[in-house]
Amino acid sequence: MPVWNGLLMVAVPARHPLLAHKRIPLEEQLRYPLVLCDQHTCKGHARQVERVLRRVDMEPLAAERVASCDLMMALVSAGFALGLTAAAHIAAGWEQGVVARPLVGRSPMLTTYLLRLDGEPSETLARFIERVQAIESPEDTGPTPDDEPDSLEDSEP
Repeated sequence: MPVWNGLLMVAVPARHPLLAHKRIPLEEQLRYPLVLCDQHTCKGHARQVERVLRRVDMEPLAAERVASCDLMMALVSAGFALGLTAAAHIAAGWEQGVVARPLVGRSPMLTTYLLRLDGEPSETLARFIERVQAIESPEDTGPTPDDEPDSLEDSEP
């Protein structure tokens, strides 16, 4: 069940040459090392990001695969590599040393899914689902005039 969406952004270390761009061309970003989410631990996130990276005929230089966005932001902040994640992850406490930049063109959306077994949920899970559905993502307020999100909702979680 899709529960919220977030704009995919490039996490860039402060004072990086790519900050000369207001919107980063994917081809330019792929010339630098990337820190990406682990394909097993963060399967849905990794698949959605890989889908975006396949838009160009360049092989990404994955310097590291990490199990959390917090670790990704720590490595970006240290200047180790660039990251690709939802804007909310970049803004969540990592404003020092990490700058969020959109990609050139349509801004892809990352969709977060709630995965559960079929059947009647427990009372606790039902309350959690109710709360999750009540949350409004900052990105859900609508795209800016020059951003028409390219939803990745149809990708597998």
